[in-house]
Amino acid sequence: MRPALIAILFTLFGTACGTAYIENTQIPDTKDNREIWNRVMEYRKAVESRDADKLLSMVSRKYYENSETTDDSTDDYGYDELKDLVIADFRDNVLEVQYRLLPRRIEIDGDRANADYEYYYSFKYIEGGVSGWKPKNDFNRLEFVRENGVWNIVGGL
Repeated sequence: MRPALIAILFTLFGTACGTAYIENTQIPDTKDNREIWNRVMEYRKAVESRDADKLLSMVSRKYYENSETTDDSTDDYGYDELKDLVIADFRDNVLEVQYRLLPRRIEIDGDRANADYEYYYSFKYIEGGVSGWKPKNDFNRLEFVRENGVWNIVGGL
């Protein structure tokens, strides 16, 4: 056999046995990872389209947020506060959203999962009759719980 033909065969067999990844990520393309990533993309689309009802439908009643201040419980909130304050504020005061997510990692442990990503957003808001744009770039982790076969957000909004 010619060396070029051997190299082509090794390349074909080597790529056939390699790990498949979710497009544009380093996350292995498994059934569970794909389910979580699809939920993250649903979340992104709901935020961009300002669909507060869709966002709320993706959230578990077990939702809990400590606002990244574990030593101060005064800013913690659960599902009811999320629905009545955060989602309501989003619906009433955010006029336009541009939201880009760059996936970093998905971890699944039984009926719990985390999706880590970097995000870039810019949103147009109105506050006190004045509107403006606010950009931000940061990292986030959405936390999920599987309830009745569906991955729902339980933290990280």
